[in-house]
Amino acid sequence: MWKQKIVSPVEVLAKIDPGMSIFLGTGMAEPRTLVKHLMESNQFNLQDLELIQLVSLGDAVAIDERYARKFRLKTFYSGWLASEAISQGRVDLIPSRFSRVAWLFKTGAINIDVAFIQVTPPDENGYAYLVGASVERQAMEMAKIVVGEINTQIPRTMGDTRVNMDDFHYLVEATEPPYYVARWPLQDVYLKIAANVASVIQDGNCISYGIGPLYEALAKTLSTKKNLGVHSPFFTDALMELVKSGAVSNRYKTVFRGKSCASYVIGTKDLMTWLDLNALVEFQPQDVVMDPRTISRNDNMVAIFPARKVDLTGDIALHSGKGNVTAGPGNVQELFWGAALSKNGRTIFALPSRNRKGKPNILISLDQYPFQFANRESMDVVVTEYGVA
Repeated sequence: MWKQKIVSPVEVLAKIDPGMSIFLGTGMAEPRTLVKHLMESNQFNLQDLELIQLVSLGDAVAIDERYARKFRLKTFYSGWLASEAISQGRVDLIPSRFSRVAWLFKTGAINIDVAFIQVTPPDENGYAYLVGASVERQAMEMAKIVVGEINTQIPRTMGDTRVNMDDFHYLVEATEPPYYVARWPLQDVYLKIAANVASVIQDGNCISYGIGPLYEALAKTLSTKKNLGVHSPFFTDALMELVKSGAVSNRYKTVFRGKSCASYVIGTKDLMTWLDLNALVEFQPQDVVMDPRTISRNDNMVAIFPARKVDLTGDIALHSGKGNVTAGPGNVQELFWGAALSKNGRTIFALPSRNRKGKPNILISLDQYPFQFANRESMDVVVTEYGVA
């Protein structure tokens, strides 16, 4: 029955009216075939569109003035790729914590007319799998038109990820591979930093994780720990490596006990293969995973963040994109306060003592840095390659 819904991307785009808002999945869930056709199409109806994406990592970021009349990308986190376009006024950054995005959809504060969602082929019961559970389901519930891009190369993930094929108005078959993200190479300075971070983390602690050289190094230095838990915004190759090392059991977690919990996926093909029907990892929506109240229910929660600069008062400058564009609230505040409110919880900010040019990262003041994390009265631990403070 669901096969009758399969159409071409061109037919899908013909259903779009000028001025509509289109939600796109994030990371591995980005529907690259639909995005590619949208960007290449010259159909007259594709004008003044809004593209809404939680985190823009892939093709939707590759925009220039040619697309100014066709669409405008709105994202909740700039990162490195979208920040230059934001600074030039070609992309809008929506300042919202990730746990509130679903609420913005449900209340209509952010309108969703169309949802482009990447899914697996359906099983024998007519259910497909979302790659992650970030805010895709909430976008589907609010959209007037829901389009599923069926991709045989994405994993069937466990958790709140199953969707009935009846929920889709149209289906297209993917001709583009998923959006893979390569791993960061190990760096000596981050191995030293990670060793010091590991000295703070105890057996049985529950940790949050991110992406970048710090977390690649932590996969090595935490591998000798026992019974760690994982409660993280997204799942990565470095986390997979840590789980494979035997350091993670999740046995002492209060929330999703026995499972590593995340909301979406960023990584390589190896990670996607490992995640397929892997019951060790539970994917839940952002408004569940990143709710500070949920995070704090895990005792001994340790939130680990890479920092750019720190000053002598305890203010932290977090990483920003090109031109000092703020990355957006994202999930830093949520993880920070979730860990701070956890029984025996810790928050760790880690950074090299000097930048690549040899200039110090520990300063008297951070007045010149716009993206500051100003909770100095609640600051817990700062780590460099030289030690823990």
